[in-house]
Amino acid sequence: MVSEKDQQEQHWELLHYWEEFLESSERILFLQGPIGPYFWHLKDSLEAESGKRCYKINFNGGDLYYYPKGERTFNYEGSVSQFRDYLQSFLLEHQIDTIVCFGDERIYHQIARELVLGQAEWRKDDTEQSSPLTFWAFEEGYLRPHYITFEKWGVNYNSRINRNTESYRQFTALTEVDDLEKDLNKGVKPVAAGFWRRAKIAIRYYKAMRDQRTQFPHYKHHRETRLHVYAYAWVLAGIRHLRYRFRDQKIAKKMMDGSYGDFFLFPLQVHNDSQILQHGRGRRVPEYIRQVIASFGRYAKPEDRLVIKHHPMDRGFNHYGRLIERLARRYQVEDRVDYLFEIPMPVLLRATKGVVVVNSTSGLSALIHNLPVKVIGDAHYDNPYLTNQCSLSDFWQQYRAPNPRYVKRYLYSLKFKSQLNGSFYYEEELMLPEAKFSDSASKF
Repeated sequence: MVSEKDQQEQHWELLHYWEEFLESSERILFLQGPIGPYFWHLKDSLEAESGKRCYKINFNGGDLYYYPKGERTFNYEGSVSQFRDYLQSFLLEHQIDTIVCFGDERIYHQIARELVLGQAEWRKDDTEQSSPLTFWAFEEGYLRPHYITFEKWGVNYNSRINRNTESYRQFTALTEVDDLEKDLNKGVKPVAAGFWRRAKIAIRYYKAMRDQRTQFPHYKHHRETRLHVYAYAWVLAGIRHLRYRFRDQKIAKKMMDGSYGDFFLFPLQVHNDSQILQHGRGRRVPEYIRQVIASFGRYAKPEDRLVIKHHPMDRGFNHYGRLIERLARRYQVEDRVDYLFEIPMPVLLRATKGVVVVNSTSGLSALIHNLPVKVIGDAHYDNPYLTNQCSLSDFWQQYRAPNPRYVKRYLYSLKFKSQLNGSFYYEEELMLPEAKFSDSASKF
């Protein structure tokens, strides 16, 4: 056991994954990236500034549009079942030592990670490569909105940061912070891309995917690809925004002045979020809504309320109003359950008494606000030092807030190990203004 005095004197040395990546990589293979030219700009930067040799595999016309064919750019036109053998041969032929992707749960990226983790078997006769092959993944930021995530071996539930919970006991930050959210964003440049910037990139990407579909006949995408579906959803999202805006503003005012009453918050995730599909314990959003309302109706205090918050990016694709109304009537809580669309998360988090999540990054936002959190899926931050480990039925009346020192330790670990101040959705340049946080040692 490390004494409190030793903790105060000891600095926790933390090498950012980005620095480790730059030090260890030489021959980099980019798989599928975020929609847009982010990987194209990143390739230019790595080759010009760090002397890397970058390769790229495109899987569809959208990839090709934003990462045009070149000397070290290759189009994969085969099936998913053939990709393992193709990639294994590619890695050996080009002596790749580093694989980089966006979203580690896409089917092609799952295959790549499995190959990397099993390299001892298929590389045993490879005498030309001495350095081990590594797998790196980008993802949207854990800390929103001006960060992106970059990790080794995997992101979200596959993250390896702080898997050893003993580190919370031994290396807890002891200094106090008045405003953790403000402190986490200290020195961060505001670079978050707005809706229309992202929408413009998405339209170009999916149009190119459709136009080039005969060149990539076996491509398997992880989301809906038809442009008219997105166009309809965006129109419907606008209509729903106008429909619910004033109603929700009135409720928000009640929350802020204290007249709304005590409530728990259940923020929904996008229906096709990879964290729901891969780490949702086999359930989908409607099933989680049923679980939460049923549990709330049976075990919550009669004076408490439940707010179910629709995800803004899913506004035009799904509406769970009828399901929620039916369940609320069944469990006799129809006057205590509200389904909201337009109240910003910061407003809800400042007013709520506790948060239930599947595995959303909203759970991290709740921890920043030192709120009790109950995870009902699989999340990388779900451990006894941060979240409630009791059953959901017990949580409604036995909820507890986390130790703020453990929260600070965890969030700083995330920031100084995996978070980059940047954005994926700028077509004109690489939006990565800050890749190293020089003050990380002072935080531990």
